Amino acid sequence: MKKEHHSDAYNHPWERIYTRDGRVFTDNLPALDEVARVFSTHQFQIVLDLGCGNGRHVVALASLGYQVIGLDISRTGLYLSREWLQESHQLADLIQADTRFPLPFHDSCLDGLLSTQVIHHALQDEVELAISEIYRIIKPGGLAFVTVPCRSSSRRRSSSQQIEDHTYLPLEGREAGLPHHIFSEDRLRQAFRKFDIQEISYRDDGRILAIWAQKPA
Repeated sequence: MKKEHHSDAYNHPWERIYTRDGRVFTDNLPALDEVARVFSTHQFQIVLDLGCGNGRHVVALASLGYQVIGLDISRTGLYLSREWLQESHQLADLIQADTRFPLPFHDSCLDGLLSTQVIHHALQDEVELAISEIYRIIKPGGLAFVTVPCRSSSRRRSSSQQIEDHTYLPLEGREAGLPHHIFSEDRLRQAFRKFDIQEISYRDDGRILAIWAQKPA
């Protein structure tokens, strides 16, 4: 496991969440079946779960035979991922890194990428950097499946501080202090403009936008 070299990683809200609550996410998202099917259709082998948390999708993809890499900012989240992999008798590479900074991968080294409700936890310029890094590390012809929030609930707005356009900082709850950058479909399309966009869809009763984006061959 590579160590995160940015000093705030050990005080990051997700580190506190996993330290306090343990294996927070246990059920795979419904979209994982779709992702696995598409990756299989394209005969992908090396795939990255960007923001893998406590490892639910890392374990699931490894069990399907993929060469999986899980990346997360939280050291405790990665410890929980390793523990889950061992329980399931699966193998995967785990890396501690921060999506708000350049990612520790060579150019064009990954077949596919999965990132669910992760890259929006940042300021707009940091989100844009994460998307440019996704483009850099995927092979030509590779695919990324990414989900982001597309609207913020009235409760969230009432208990949040707006810190820049489209970005809110919750003041209470589990994710207090963790920025939430909220997308529209047009802004998501613009953010992924370097990719060939295969599909954009609304999920979870319209609260989430999902994008399938392919790096041009």
